[in-house]
Amino acid sequence: MRTTDDMTQAAITTWAAKDLPARLIAVQVAKLLNCTPEDVAVLVSAGKLRPLGRPNTNAVKFFSAVELFALLSDREWLDEATKTIGQFWKRKNARRNGVNIAEQSDDIFRNH
Repeated sequence: MRTTDDMTQAAITTWAAKDLPARLIAVQVAKLLNCTPEDVAVLVSAGKLRPLGRPNTNAVKFFSAVELFALLSDREWLDEATKTIGQFWKRKNARRNGVNIAEQSDDIFRNH
């Protein structure tokens, strides 16, 4: 397990090698996470990503590149972020299809 100082140093080194600005917008974050900008908004809403400053809800949000690279090197954070995005889309698709998530879970257990 790497220490926090080691992770920070690795994040800074990675950021410098990528020739990225210190502040990233959601589209750039999404590209690094291999997801959509909407997924970045989901992670912000869930508290998994913190934008810089205190932007208004509808304002352009900037993210720290070094902080993002530190998160990207943390497998547990990636796992939680992936679960958060998956749960969001599962709920959204269930609402769109008129399915109650609790009923859907009950059906899965009945069929197995």
